[in-house]
Amino acid sequence: MSTLRILIVEDERIIATDLKRRVTRLGYEVVGIAGSGVTAIAQARTLRPDLMLMDIGLPGGMDGLEAAGHIWEELRIPVVYVTAYVDDNTLGRARTPVPVITLRKPFDAQQLQTTLAHVLAQPAPE
Repeated sequence: MSTLRILIVEDERIIATDLKRRVTRLGYEVVGIAGSGVTAIAQARTLRPDLMLMDIGLPGGMDGLEAAGHIWEELRIPVVYVTAYVDDNTLGRARTPVPVITLRKPFDAQQLQTTLAHVLAQPAPE
């Protein structure tokens, strides 16, 4: 079985670097870090990750939900939303497959591992 390839989408550089360190320690490969929705779409097209860890609150005119929706429609890459707080109305905007998977900040290594394992256990998206 090959290593899960992950694209991290997080505008806070310190958080992105920490998340990369955590993901790498768990044995997964981080193929890139994007700091905006537009950059996330471009990197997803180029890098073709297996999974994206997507912050919902991104700068610019496109938040993480909108970027993930574009990526899902075009590339069918699953997304785990990483967020400090999100309400049902916000998650209702998600255009990625149900169930929407969220990892709430702050999280520990065990929560990250459990979430990634859960995504890996799911059947491949259609």
